[in-house]
Amino acid sequence: MTKDVVKRDIVRVPLDELHFDPNNPRFSRYFSEGDQPVDKVIERMIKAENVQELMGSIGEQGYFSGEPLLVSRTNGALYVVEGNRRLAALKLLSGLIKPSPPLPSIEALKADAKETPSEVECIIFEDRKDILRYLGYRHITGPKRWDSLSKARYLKQLKDTFYKDLPDDEQLRAIAKEIGSRKDYVAQMLTGLTVFDKASQAGFYGLQRVQENDVDFSVLTTALSYTNISKYLGLESRTDIDAHGLREDHAHDVFSWMFAQDQQGDTILGESRNLRKLSSVVANQASVEVLKREKNLAIAYLHTEGPANAFSKTLDGALKKLNEAYDLLPTVDRFSEENKAALAKIEDQASDISLLVTKALRKQKMGGDTDA
Repeated sequence: MTKDVVKRDIVRVPLDELHFDPNNPRFSRYFSEGDQPVDKVIERMIKAENVQELMGSIGEQGYFSGEPLLVSRTNGALYVVEGNRRLAALKLLSGLIKPSPPLPSIEALKADAKETPSEVECIIFEDRKDILRYLGYRHITGPKRWDSLSKARYLKQLKDTFYKDLPDDEQLRAIAKEIGSRKDYVAQMLTGLTVFDKASQAGFYGLQRVQENDVDFSVLTTALSYTNISKYLGLESRTDIDAHGLREDHAHDVFSWMFAQDQQGDTILGESRNLRKLSSVVANQASVEVLKREKNLAIAYLHTEGPANAFSKTLDGALKKLNEAYDLLPTVDRFSEENKAALAKIEDQASDISLLVTKALRKQKMGGDTDA
């Protein structure tokens, strides 16, 4: 801990007097939504942060007092700024809070517990901002790092708490220095947060298969580093923190391509390494139309080089597949009527394509003779 944290007095506080921090970067959005935020915090702790393991440890060995909770006093109430996972484990173990619906695993841990603390060691601060910088050390550069969305929310808190009176460039420079990073990284994270929050406020543009938990924030911020994607979204650059020009229609497209999952759990983007292809696609209106229609990034990407190149590459791919089928022939011990029917369709389709290409070539030659 920092010297400022260490030198303060440690006091024991009853669990029922301690509250989850509504400004915690990991789950502050639950409190802004207003609908039973504590239930959502507990759900996150159970699903994403393995609070049961901590409950088992505390129930078996008691609470380790060597690392007190860091608490701020606001309007007379005590909010745990650092240590919300531990607070969740303690409150679940003591029965002060209960998941809804009840979980057998939680009930079993409570029943088996040898220790059920009713109070916990805390260090109390009169102002939450006195703890913010310690959080940066611990969760940005330290041993218990937050996910990228939580980091971005923390950076915004730093910006709004300590640097709001500085010019924009100096704000970024100061934050970057504080977390040991670059100002362009800070700006890109904050821009990503603005885009994310605007999408969230807009209900992710009516996309039924996109919820907050479906959005990989690190993929979103990485996408902004591609100039074509930033421009398609209506941003001036990847460091356009206010994002005043964000185009909702294009944001709808990007979120649907990157995060909407099909029945198999796949997205149109697939892996994040395909962002390079998506960047090429959004720079070409014809390719965008293909992507909207076909919902296939590989096909849309072929069209970024023009229809002629897309056609040639598609033929090359088809020929390669047919060659692979030919090479497999000696290893096949039994064929089916379905195989024969598929080959007949391929033959018919190839014949139709050949006929159309032949006609087109004839017209091209006639046109060429006339021009001469």
